[in-house]
Amino acid sequence: MHYYKRNIGDYHKKAGRLSILQHGAYTLLIDACYDREVFPTFDDAIDWVWASSDIEVDAVRFVLKKFFIEEDGFYIQNRIQEDLDKYHANSLTNKRIAIEREKKKKQTNGKVSSTKREPTVNDKVDLTNEAPPNQEPLTINQEPLTKNQLSNTSAKANHSFDLFKYWCDVMGKSISTSKLTPKREKAIKARLKEGYTIEQIKSAIDGCRNDPFSMGQNDRQKPFNDIELICRTGEKVESFLAGHIAKQGDINSISTNFDAPEDWNNE
Repeated sequence: MHYYKRNIGDYHKKAGRLSILQHGAYTLLIDACYDREVFPTFDDAIDWVWASSDIEVDAVRFVLKKFFIEEDGFYIQNRIQEDLDKYHANSLTNKRIAIEREKKKKQTNGKVSSTKREPTVNDKVDLTNEAPPNQEPLTINQEPLTKNQLSNTSAKANHSFDLFKYWCDVMGKSISTSKLTPKREKAIKARLKEGYTIEQIKSAIDGCRNDPFSMGQNDRQKPFNDIELICRTGEKVESFLAGHIAKQGDINSISTNFDAPEDWNNE
């Protein structure tokens, strides 16, 4: 779910007394819950907002205690849960309507076709627009794919796995035990669809590998270097990419031809 309504008055009525740091933690948690459509554990919440210092972790802990309800280790908020339930219900309704519309369309086309009977030997056949014998086909839509076309199609399908394998090699992970999960593949494909090149994403992976904080040299002694995190947003890719290029001493070569992210509509 990539869009939700934000009632500014309602937010400030309930959270107006938060500190600037607590506001940031709360806003990031709300966005993450809507975007992922799941609720976090405490460790998830720290990871989602990238809290690295003690005061940032304390801000996350305060927000979870103040505005969320803990159930079986997960922190739930009823307002967000209601919005997600409504979103899923609307999605199912729209899917059902689309299926019914296609079904009616096929039934209508079937009725039209059934009214057209085959001509008999006694009927006059109009040969005005009939193609002459042995005429070459007018289109090539039914021609089989060439080897080059098949190769290009296969290459596109393998981009995600190639990047995943590159990430495993750079991070020293075993390709036999690490998996290209749907979550990882979705993030990689989303960035490729936005126009980021394979080389840019590989450079972003290199940038993450060269970042001490991302590799575990932080207060929590925990690495933040998953391929899903690197490709989570275009901004993440560009951040790690900039770090890699800066490491190479060529900061001016960063491409600025990235599409601007879509604005979030607020009430």
